[in-house]
Amino acid sequence: MPKEVLSSTNAPARLSPMSDTDDAVSKIFVEDRITLEFMAGAMFSPCGLGPTAPVFNYQQNNIRLGWMLDSPNSWGPCADLDSPLRGNFEAIFETTGSYIWHSFGTYMVGITGLVRYNFVQPGWIVVPYVQGGAGIVYTNARNWSNQDAIGGNWEFTPQFSGGLKFLITDNFTFNIEGAFQHISNANTSARNEGVNAYGGFAGFTYYFDDLWLQDGRH
Repeated sequence: MPKEVLSSTNAPARLSPMSDTDDAVSKIFVEDRITLEFMAGAMFSPCGLGPTAPVFNYQQNNIRLGWMLDSPNSWGPCADLDSPLRGNFEAIFETTGSYIWHSFGTYMVGITGLVRYNFVQPGWIVVPYVQGGAGIVYTNARNWSNQDAIGGNWEFTPQFSGGLKFLITDNFTFNIEGAFQHISNANTSARNEGVNAYGGFAGFTYYFDDLWLQDGRH
């Protein structure tokens, strides 16, 4: 039997949305794919880490624009189809709006930068992910002078979260996510005990066609 002829680079071709494969997740978790995501949920503080008071609970809505930086088979040892760490990186720009229902302040709005790693396994319809990043919010919580947690209108929000994406169609997933978020002003204000909050989100992601593809190829 003749040996199979490889490409001139002796490297496997990157999967694209036009690839001849039944592996749906590998069609959408691919380099240069653009995503639009909406997530809504609630955060609760204190969470058992860091400051123990005051109570600071808020409902948060997130709109995320994502850009997949690589394909699951395009780098390192995780490119092995049998690796449990096989996946790809995604850069995310997020806008947030929160309604504070307890116990001081009424709103927060801001922006966040995130880096996500999607664990993409061939044939799976569920894609776990982890992500981390930081942002900045504007809030009126500082106007409540009976607390020392938030002392500035502008506060920083380092955060970490993880979740699951459930494939519904070739361009659509339902998502659930657990999150941890820290809020403080890096001592730019006299009051800066900070807030550590935990909570959960649910929402959807739409996966646009690869905007950089031409005739099905990069």
